[in-house]
Amino acid sequence: MRFALCDCNNFFVSCERLLRPDLAGKPVIVLSCNDGCVISRSNEAKALGIPMAEPFFKIRALAEAHDVAVFSTNFALYHEVSRRVMAVLSRYTDRMETYSVDEAFLDLSIASLANPVEYARGIRRTLLEEIGIPVSIGIASTKTLAKLAAERGKKDPETGGVFSLEELDLDAFLEKVPVGDVWGIGRRCTESLSRFGIRTARQFRDAKDDWLRRHFSIRGVHTAWELRGISCIRLVEEDPAQKSIQASRSFGTPVTDLENLKEAVAGHVVSAGERLRSQGLAARALQVYISTSRFRGNLFAPAVTMKMDAPTSSNLVLVKAALEGLERIYAPGHAFTKAGVTLLELGPDGVTQQGLFDEEEVRLKRKKDRALMAAVDEVNRALGEGTLQPALLFSRDREWEPKHEKLSEGLEEGFEGPM
Repeated sequence: MRFALCDCNNFFVSCERLLRPDLAGKPVIVLSCNDGCVISRSNEAKALGIPMAEPFFKIRALAEAHDVAVFSTNFALYHEVSRRVMAVLSRYTDRMETYSVDEAFLDLSIASLANPVEYARGIRRTLLEEIGIPVSIGIASTKTLAKLAAERGKKDPETGGVFSLEELDLDAFLEKVPVGDVWGIGRRCTESLSRFGIRTARQFRDAKDDWLRRHFSIRGVHTAWELRGISCIRLVEEDPAQKSIQASRSFGTPVTDLENLKEAVAGHVVSAGERLRSQGLAARALQVYISTSRFRGNLFAPAVTMKMDAPTSSNLVLVKAALEGLERIYAPGHAFTKAGVTLLELGPDGVTQQGLFDEEEVRLKRKKDRALMAAVDEVNRALGEGTLQPALLFSRDREWEPKHEKLSEGLEEGFEGPM
């Protein structure tokens, strides 16, 4: 086997630079929901000492002093760029796994591929020319080793962004890799391994299988095998069927009244419903929840699950159920900072076992609901998100909405990459 991991460099920052090419070579950061913490940094921002996950208020003065460009998260932009990146990558292999919004594993076990590194450099050049996104590519015989190789390609300028472990002294390479940098080994596991004197990837690889199984389960054994070059983690070419779909967001300012909570919950249902239908699914149940801040003491976080009469993908039905659930759990006198919904018991839309006594009118209504939602989704795709939505969401005064004071625009129709 030969795997290549393609990892987009500083992805959110790279997306923002597509719209602002003047920011090339300048420090840039992207903030989390409500403009809270740093979640993406350019290399220049890293050089200034701006840490990942640092609250923005702590580094605001530093950012202003060094003229750091600051952006709110723009997930619509990032998902669109990700879609384009994955489309390009799919041209280079018959087997690919989209691992995350900015990472993909490619199967490069191609018999006629004489020079995998040059082939990967071609992938990298194409992504830069057609989209403008820089990537690092790691090549190895297992997915775990490919992850380590990609990280080396990202950090070492001499690699030119592409690094292969196929013809390298693997012992010497793994000896320099901290065990906590290995894919699948988290902080707690790293601390446990340290107590046993295992601090490098090579030491972990060379541990006895029985010992690994006893202390770290079969997953630990498989990770060690992957480091030995034995492929244990298969390529996932199709997304596994989702068991639930969640939509939630923290509020820009605390919410105390029921009407504002209804607006927020309805908005989450609409968002989750769109994702539900895009995957051809329907939900049999829905959970709605609200929460006060866990940092201010006396946490109050009620939730309720609402059952549907039949699986549905209709926003009309889902919003009605969510608002009924919200009324059950709402209690005055609390300052709520978050609300959300989770669609549960998912299955194929339209594939429903009919009840023995179901009336034709009920079956016809379900069919009309699906047709209506298909029309709504089509209009929103053509004319813009939110063109058609529940009347509850047309309120202009939404103090509860997350803060996006530094939000960039999306890609224009027909945008094809850097000029």
